[in-house]
Amino acid sequence: MDRFFAATGRSRYADARMYAKAAILLAWFGVSYYGLIFRASTPWQGILAGMSLGLALAGIGFNIQHDGNHGSFSKRGWVNLLAGSTMDLLGASSYLWIQKHNLAHHTYTNIPESDEDIELHPLGRLAPDDPYYTFHRYQHFYLWLVYALLPAQVHFYNDFKKLWSGKISSRTFPRPRGLELARLVAGKLAFAAWAFVIPCLYHRVWVVGLFYFITTGVMGVVLSVVFQLAHSVEEVEHPTLGQVMRSEWVRHQIETTAEFARGSRLITWYLGGLNFQTTHHLFPRVCHVHYPRLSRIIERVCRRHGVEYRTQPSFSGAVRSHYRFLRRLAIPPAANAHVTVPTPHY
Repeated sequence: MDRFFAATGRSRYADARMYAKAAILLAWFGVSYYGLIFRASTPWQGILAGMSLGLALAGIGFNIQHDGNHGSFSKRGWVNLLAGSTMDLLGASSYLWIQKHNLAHHTYTNIPESDEDIELHPLGRLAPDDPYYTFHRYQHFYLWLVYALLPAQVHFYNDFKKLWSGKISSRTFPRPRGLELARLVAGKLAFAAWAFVIPCLYHRVWVVGLFYFITTGVMGVVLSVVFQLAHSVEEVEHPTLGQVMRSEWVRHQIETTAEFARGSRLITWYLGGLNFQTTHHLFPRVCHVHYPRLSRIIERVCRRHGVEYRTQPSFSGAVRSHYRFLRRLAIPPAANAHVTVPTPHY
């Protein structure tokens, strides 16, 4: 990979482009927040401003905090720390996110009881080993609403549960101490200030609560769906507990991850390259602006070695694949026994 960047005369980072992108997204956040809190005078104006704010928050999550917490936003460590801290301003701990995402999800992708990102039980089944409940037969309809509520779950429950239990999924992690703990607390207080305290100075509490759920609902659906299109679709493998990483890590990442809409510059820009998830999983410390070119190289290497590179040509096609995957796991396991499921090549 170093030879690729040397040959192209590029750096694995893209500081100037990332600074400009961050400025645009933060300005989008600021304008939307100002419009929602100080300018909206009708319900429809408030709804539109709240939706815009939710999209801006998701964009910050895709681009600024994600690259920052992976160390790929900038070649300067303090800039990455600052960029990653935007996760704390979104109401979720960047420290816990790194433990859950960088260390667990990127290592044990789609493995039950290790990758918390595929754990929605009891509300939903995202893995064949998840327990089945009667209401799961409708999950391909109702889970989209659950996605809208996930940010509230993180804000008010998940982070505190992790800190109390010292566990992420079934794995223990070192609780934050010292400066990391102070950063976590400061982030929670800063989020509470802009999301609740300041709005309550100008609006009734029930109005603030209503628009909190409108804003975070949009953010939750966008963030969750984008993740699901990479790991919870028909094209990828879903190992059972008895098939835990018996192949090499690189092949496992390719088999459990999919890409989509690689030809759309708009989607790639807004999602911070997360429609190139396979590329990201293989090279998480490379800035996402390089993913389109790297993806083609990885695909050629996979073809040369007879490894399937999983892609969907469009965003809508990936959404339909996720819907079909949810519907497949909505079938009771006994009735689902005859359904052909791809077998991982372990």
